[in-house]
Amino acid sequence: MRYNEVKQGYSDPADNDFAQSKKMDTRRPRLTLQHLNKLRKMREVRKLEMEERRELYKKIYQRPPPAM
Repeated sequence: MRYNEVKQGYSDPADNDFAQSKKMDTRRPRLTLQHLNKLRKMREVRKLEMEERRELYKKIYQRPPPAM
C-alpha cells in the first residue's frame, strides 16, 4: 500500500478539527495515541516505498557486465 493510498483513504471527522487552526488559537492541539499511530504508519509506508525505489535504482543504474 502506498502513502498516497493511505492518505486518500483516510477520513476521520475528528481529525478535521485537529488539523484546522483558528487565528485566535493560542494552545497547541493535543496529540492522541491515534494521531501518533497514524504518523507511525505513514512513516513506515514511506520507508518501505523508499526501500523499493532504492532496489529499483540499483537495478537501473548498475554497471553493465564486462564485454568479452
